[in-house]
Amino acid sequence: MEFVSRAAAEGSGGDRRWPCKVRVKSCSRYMAELIIHYGRGSCINAVLGKYMGGQYICIPDMDVGCAVGRFSDIEGNKEKLGFHMGAEEAATVAHALRAISGYSGMDWI
Repeated sequence: MEFVSRAAAEGSGGDRRWPCKVRVKSCSRYMAELIIHYGRGSCINAVLGKYMGGQYICIPDMDVGCAVGRFSDIEGNKEKLGFHMGAEEAATVAHALRAISGYSGMDWI
């Protein structure tokens, strides 16, 4: 799935946008693995999971893991991820979650 990610551009007061793609590599009832491609051949490998308290994301290559809200909640997920990674990466992952929320018509894929 293709999508456009955006984040506030520092110092200009506007938004910066970049094209991205997300692919669901594997999916089961309680877990999914994603590959998020963004800018100049970079990619983020992420694992989404479901537990009693809700949903979580793990990004092993970046040593990141945290609970996430509804996949469609871009701002909330961007804020949570922003504590663990850079603003652009957090925005990219939050927008990817939003893109896959439509994958099955609901938040959990």
